[in-house]
Amino acid sequence: MQYNPFRIGNSSRPGQLLRILQALLLALLLSSCSRIQLAYNNLDWLLPHYLSSYMPLSDNQDSLLEAGVENFLHWHCSTQVTSYAQLLREVDRRFRSDDLIRTELVNFNDHVQQAWTGILQQGSPALGVILLTADETQIRELFEGFEERNSEWLEEFEATSDEELRDDYRERMSKELQRWFGELDERQEQLLVVWSRRFQPLGLQGLEVRRRWQSRLQEIMNARNDPEAFQREFAELLTNPGTLRTPVYQQRLDHNRDVTIDMLYTIVLQLSDAQKHHLKRQVKAVAGDFDDLACSGVPVVS
Repeated sequence: MQYNPFRIGNSSRPGQLLRILQALLLALLLSSCSRIQLAYNNLDWLLPHYLSSYMPLSDNQDSLLEAGVENFLHWHCSTQVTSYAQLLREVDRRFRSDDLIRTELVNFNDHVQQAWTGILQQGSPALGVILLTADETQIRELFEGFEERNSEWLEEFEATSDEELRDDYRERMSKELQRWFGELDERQEQLLVVWSRRFQPLGLQGLEVRRRWQSRLQEIMNARNDPEAFQREFAELLTNPGTLRTPVYQQRLDHNRDVTIDMLYTIVLQLSDAQKHHLKRQVKAVAGDFDDLACSGVPVVS
């Protein structure tokens, strides 16, 4: 996956469990307004369904997860979504200005990463409770599922050429940018070609870090006799995976962040009036939907 400054969370987060929380945030920040509403209204069904694809849940675990999701949504709609709308409007304002500087994109990205960390911190207790109540069969199936997906990823990776990977990065980034800016011109598309050539795929380094994360999770799972310590260590694993990264992996992440910000900054400076108008409309729609989702503690999930 490419590094994407519009996303909260990125391929630096190893471990399939993280996708449970990513599913919410990607829906919120990257989907159309109707799908944002859909994510909120159906999260109590979506998350148990997703988690059960890795580890079948008991009725009690379903109830625990539903309660955890409801508490998470109360926190999220009452404390977070308004700031998302504000950030989007500020991005729109600055992207359509004539004096944007590169440092502002770095700052916007930092805000997004901070929001993602907050999501993980708030969501980890609900996932931790499920893991605390898992029996040996469930745990075995969870880690067998991890390894099965690791093997599937490796098989696909080995069958994909470097050129195909870079073409995929470019196509996905082009689609993402067109969501916000509208159709890209020839110069902007060429910038994406250059970006894809500079981008350093995480490749086998990513798989190694993912397996380190999964191995650390297994260590934590094997010491669940102290629930408070388990929740603390699980939250640390979710929110601070950097301790498990290899130096090469971290260097590539930093490099990819920098070349992506460089590319985006150059494209923003080249936005046409029509593209700026498209951005304004898109931000107005998504930020407005965040405004509609804001609450003061009233339950969102029925």
